[in-house]
Amino acid sequence: MISNPSFKEYLVYEDESIVVLDKPHGLLVTEDRYDKNIPYLKKILSEYYGNIYVVHRLDKGTGGLLVFAKNKDAHRFLCSAFEKAEVRKEYLCIVRGKFEYAVTCMLPLSARAQRGKYKINFKSGRKAVTSFYPVRIGEKSSLVKAELHTGRTHQVRIHLKALAHPLFQDFLYNEKIEDKRLTLYCSNISFKHPLRGVTMHFERPLSSFMQGISERYLNNSELKVKTFE
Repeated sequence: MISNPSFKEYLVYEDESIVVLDKPHGLLVTEDRYDKNIPYLKKILSEYYGNIYVVHRLDKGTGGLLVFAKNKDAHRFLCSAFEKAEVRKEYLCIVRGKFEYAVTCMLPLSARAQRGKYKINFKSGRKAVTSFYPVRIGEKSSLVKAELHTGRTHQVRIHLKALAHPLFQDFLYNEKIEDKRLTLYCSNISFKHPLRGVTMHFERPLSSFMQGISERYLNNSELKVKTFE
């Protein structure tokens, strides 16, 4: 095992069953399909813990709270909780335009990607539901909280684009840029502990990457809401 693991700066919590990290934007969770040399979290954690189990994923460009299981029983329990929608996750998003009103988007998403992108698909798409709440409203950009009721790939990104408020920075669903980091951050997660059965809740402020964008583009914005109840 490595004595000075690089992931420790991202560590939020750990015990005998789980590890909770604040994943930085731009870091893969699992191995890249084409380039095996790109660093990814599972390998970094495995070098320290040995066996480690991926419970859920965040896109490479997305930052925020991420849970790993330390054993098979914890992994099975947490995966089941995700499948039954018993895990609550909230994201902070910096989006384009004035996002003035709370809205729940229920547009179905395609089951498979085409050239890496998913689409709205009314014919054979899978159910996808996201609630959005404005936090700060600017003239050209806004800070929005997103609560996921389903867990489809790229769900928040596609729903925001469909609402004409794409992520401020999203190389796939907004302007094509070299920087692959997304202005999307998992700030809250709640779930039952796989061993103790108590509800675990973790909350983080904006990442430094998104804070920098917020300070640059949302300094004169109107404060809409402070927190979720």
